[in-house]
Parts: sequence; structure tokens; C-alpha cells
Amino acid sequence: MIDLENLRALIAVRDHGTVVAASESLGFTPSAVSQQVKRLEGQINAKLLERVGRSVLLTEHGRLLAEKGVALLADLEELESLAQLPDAPIHGTLRIASFSTANRGLIAPLLGRLSRIAPHLALTLIELDPWDSLALVERGGAELALVHNWSTVALDVPASLTATALCVDRVDVLLHAEHPLASQDAVRPADIAEETWVSTPVGTICHEGLTQLFAGAGHRAKIAYYDGDFSTHVAFVEQQAAVALVPRLGRDLLPPTVVAVPIVDPVPYRQVELAWRRSTTANPGLQLVRRELEALVARGGAGQDVPREG
Repeated sequence: MIDLENLRALIAVRDHGTVVAASESLGFTPSAVSQQVKRLEGQINAKLLERVGRSVLLTEHGRLLAEKGVALLADLEELESLAQLPDAPIHGTLRIASFSTANRGLIAPLLGRLSRIAPHLALTLIELDPWDSLALVERGGAELALVHNWSTVALDVPASLTATALCVDRVDVLLHAEHPLASQDAVRPADIAEETWVSTPVGTICHEGLTQLFAGAGHRAKIAYYDGDFSTHVAFVEQQAAVALVPRLGRDLLPPTVVAVPIVDPVPYRQVELAWRRSTTANPGLQLVRRELEALVARGGAGQDVPREG
């Protein structure tokens, strides 16, 4: 009989292209993953991998086995979810991939709530950019992704996942209190197009959101500083070194010398969504977390002035 852990190792190698990358995604050593694939080759008496330079490719047997294996593991995952009795205490581990401001504004209060109502459900958390979170859930490295897509940047959800909207997160420009526009009720992109900006790193979805906001108005953002922590952005604004585009979700109270000014025409926002594999829809732990996050948003506990969608 084929060992499912060995099968997962083969699928990980297919998805990541190297044994080293596959081992990192699975939390094993490269040697352990190699041994799992070798044991699988022995079980079916066929070669599954062939080396091409520094990468490895699946043989025809390997590709077929991985393809069928993905479907098999999805069916097994769905069966395990359905097998849990509806009235039984929720237990087990739920792995979540999320982004930093959601961790602060949503996951932190969620953990406090779950410790009281579901003490036997263990949550693990990894911080990733939304694209990486979806990829991790798709390949089975996590059960739930908490992601966002900007109004100007699309986020494609893989066909094997189900996604649902959670809330809308408005994004403001942070200005020093002495900035000429700090007293305005709102500003347009053209009003702040010549400012010096601090941004999240290139390749992140928030950086894309900033650049696309100005590209849509025929301008190019003048970015001088890159840092992935929005609290650093606030510090730069406080020192009058730059202005920043910062979401409201999970945002700390601003210093007295920093002002958040809404942007209009267009209004930048992030659509916050939950995504999971279709095969885990019936998972009681996943559904509990989904309900609790929705309730948290409905109570207004998702951050500073985050409006509900619609």
C-alpha cells in the first residue's frame, strides 16, 4: 500500500522543483524527503524523479502518480472533515497563513476568544504576503488563508480554493501634522503625487497598491524608502522624512504629530478575504474560525474604522 506521507513528499517536489524547497515546505530535511520519494519508488517499482541540472523533474510515472495523489489526498481530507461528529468538542490543529495587520487586528483577538470557547483547538500562524498564503493553502501547507487584494491590484484565487469576503479595509495617507494638506478632509492622488514615500518592499501587494494608485492618475510614486513594517512608516512620517499609505486594519494609535487623511477619486481600499481548500469546507475548526472572524468584524473589532463591505 502506498504511504501517504511519501506521496505528499512527491507532490511537494513537483510543486517546488527541488528537494530542498520541498523539504522547507514540509518542515523536513532534504535527506528525509529524498528517502520518502525513494521508498515510494520502491513501493510502486518505478522511477519517479530525474535530475536536470540543479532541479529535478518528475518522470511520466511520477507526474501521473502526483496528479492522482492530489485528488486522492483531497478526497481523504474531505472524508476526515465529514467524519467529525457535529456535537463533539472541536479539537486538532488549524494552520493559518495571514498578513501582519490582520494578525494584529483580527488574529490576536480571535486567539483570546478561542481560548475560552474552543480550548482544544490549536492554531498555528505564519505571516506571508497574500499570493504566498494562497499558494501555501493550495498545496496543503495550511488550512486557511487570510488575504487581501487592493482595489487596484487583482488577487487570483486558485480554482481548488473557496474564497469569501470578510471586510473592506480603507487605506489613508499619513502626513505630518505640519504638512500643508494635513488639515484637509480628503486628498486626491494628484495632490500627493510629488511627495517622497516610504513603501513596503518591491514585490509585495501593498507596494503594488501604492504604485498602481498613482499610475491610474498618470503619475509615478517617488519611493525613497522600503520597509515591511507599517510602524516604521509611521516613524518616518513623524520625522517628516516621507509620507505613507497605511491601511486602517490593525493600525496602532498614531502619534500626535501624524495625521491620517482619506484619499478620494479613487478611494483606495483592501478587500480582506478568507480562502480554504474546497475539500476542507466541512472542517469544524475552520468553520468555527470563520464564524468568529465574521462576528469580530460585525462587532467592529477588526481595527480602526474598517467598514463592512456593502
